[in-house]
Amino acid sequence: MLFLFNLFLDICLFRKAPQDVPASTPLLKMCLLAYALSGLLVLLISAPVAVALLQTLLDMALLGGLLYLGLTLRRHPQRFAQTLGALTGSGALLGSLALPLMFWISQQGREGDIELPSLLLLGLMVWSIAVMAHILRHAFETSIWQGALYALGYTFLSWTLTGWIGPQPA
Repeated sequence: MLFLFNLFLDICLFRKAPQDVPASTPLLKMCLLAYALSGLLVLLISAPVAVALLQTLLDMALLGGLLYLGLTLRRHPQRFAQTLGALTGSGALLGSLALPLMFWISQQGREGDIELPSLLLLGLMVWSIAVMAHILRHAFETSIWQGALYALGYTFLSWTLTGWIGPQPA
């Protein structure tokens, strides 16, 4: 287990790439589960269970579907399991870092002092997009700038689509 933690930490620190993730179906399933759980826990801080579950499932379907489409178009579908494992494993690690920040924001929100945790969360989101760009650039064999465009595009699409789920403000 320590090996996997170190692997995904190294990916998040840009020292390793998706090709360093073992091509293993059980590992991919474990990464998907960890990603879903970390995302669900973060969302449950501010959303009802049904909404959080739907948003998590939509995000995972979008991530897997767009990744498979992109790798197929780039003629690298064989990289799917390793790349999805890298994205979800590193995403679970970064999501676990977001959990205390979201909890801090939800607790401080009552008193109105959320500048520091919000700034830290913004930094974590930027780091998360940079990690995704790093992974996608290796998987697609492209420049870091194209990887960043893909990561930003996915992030904004995911935020937009998952934002449609749940109660809308009046």
